[in-house]
Amino acid sequence: MGTRGPVGQPDNIRVLRGNPGGRPAPARVTAAPGVPDIPDWLDDEARAEWERIVPDLDRLGVLAKVDRAALATYCAAWSKFVRAERLLNDDDLVAERRAGNGPAKHPSWQIWREAATTVAALAKELFITPNSRLRSVKPEGDDHDEGDGILD
Repeated sequence: MGTRGPVGQPDNIRVLRGNPGGRPAPARVTAAPGVPDIPDWLDDEARAEWERIVPDLDRLGVLAKVDRAALATYCAAWSKFVRAERLLNDDDLVAERRAGNGPAKHPSWQIWREAATTVAALAKELFITPNSRLRSVKPEGDDHDEGDGILD
């Protein structure tokens, strides 16, 4: 797929329409490729997730050393998600309120929801979801844009 222009249009459409405003095209910001070092403070579950995803992301060529914080946050959130999921699986989904006011959602639901939201958002940013990879990473050996030759 072609990359997106500043107004959400594919670049090949911008080429067809020209640049009527005369504004310079946005600069592409890149970082030197490389695999970040795994933080020593990650727990076992987070480390396992790091070791599971980093080799594949490195093969895709999408990693840079500056991605360490985003990767660490993703892996730490994953670990919290797994812990909350296990708590919910091992316990009742509802808990009694302290004052005896009847059932309430288990407190782990909030942790589960926040961790799941963080995992989902960072998974998109880190190209861990199939959709993010399809939109952002060209297949190996594919050096042409689908809009190549459109003006010929």
